[in-house]
Amino acid sequence: MKEILKKTFLIPVLFIVAITIPFSCFGQENAQLLFDRANDALKAGNIEEALATYNKLEEQKTISGPLFLNMGISYIEIDSLGKAKYYLLKASRHEETEDEAKKGLEYVENQFSRQSAALPKMPWEKAVDWLRINMGASLLLGIAIILFNMGVILFVANWFFELPFASWIKKSGIGLAGLGITIILLSFYVDYVENRYSDAVMISMQTNVLEKPVSDASVISQAYEGYSFTVDHHKSRKQQGWNYVRMSNGLYGWIPSSEIMIL
Repeated sequence: MKEILKKTFLIPVLFIVAITIPFSCFGQENAQLLFDRANDALKAGNIEEALATYNKLEEQKTISGPLFLNMGISYIEIDSLGKAKYYLLKASRHEETEDEAKKGLEYVENQFSRQSAALPKMPWEKAVDWLRINMGASLLLGIAIILFNMGVILFVANWFFELPFASWIKKSGIGLAGLGITIILLSFYVDYVENRYSDAVMISMQTNVLEKPVSDASVISQAYEGYSFTVDHHKSRKQQGWNYVRMSNGLYGWIPSSEIMIL
């Protein structure tokens, strides 16, 4: 199956997408050379060498969907499935690698010896997640301001000009302004969620989720490689080395920061 993954994902990523990887102008040539070198190492089966170079690029913030996709493939090759899931999830958030990453994620999920129980998210949670990942609070706020101003202009225009369909224009103005205010409030909520919560993936083989952020606290549940979490940064920042998480089965507890990678 690994060979199929490499043939399916690696070839187009190495020889097609790689030449268009969106690095910054500063150091672009050097970054592209590093990426090409890592790709050659991965193709030759030198996985550790490839990962070392990919990690260097990630540290330099020269990130992209193809980089994350190749990192996910590399971790599959060395059976580090938790990290593979983490990077494939990051690759799935980039349009150019979304489809390939989702196929890789399906393969990785099937390799985990233990699967976590998962409560389905409520529709409004799914909607907020989509807005947070695909649009962001800033874009939402910009759209809201435009709609609000359009509504105000249409409403005020009735005071100064004799317009045809004046009643309809006035109502449209009120509607647009109201919609703008609603989206403004939504953008603030999305910003709050973006800053307080993050998704995370378990990368170690097994650990305990604890009631308190101390090693001898009562065990709430056990977590295994590949489990998904939602990290509460507001509570977590008060405890060095620990993260307060919500498991996909709805349970809450504390987990050592070293056991997870935060998206």
